[in-house]
Amino acid sequence: MSLIYQKSSRLRVGFAASAKVGNSVVRHRVRRRMTEDFRMLRASLPSGNYVFAARPSAAAAPWQAMASEMRALLRRARLLP
Repeated sequence: MSLIYQKSSRLRVGFAASAKVGNSVVRHRVRRRMTEDFRMLRASLPSGNYVFAARPSAAAAPWQAMASEMRALLRRARLLP
């Protein structure tokens, strides 16, 4: 998973999963997981534009691994305490 962040006055988020991740069912499942992980962290994040892009390995990754990777990306970008 990768993260692109841009400062903004309001909080907006986008999730991307290319065809390399899998068929449409798999891509949608990955995006739903990312959406839920972000929803749980949303209150503690600063406003801005967030874009998360899934890697092909995300299709086989367990939910907890994806959640911890999202938190790690946000910490690395100094957006989460």
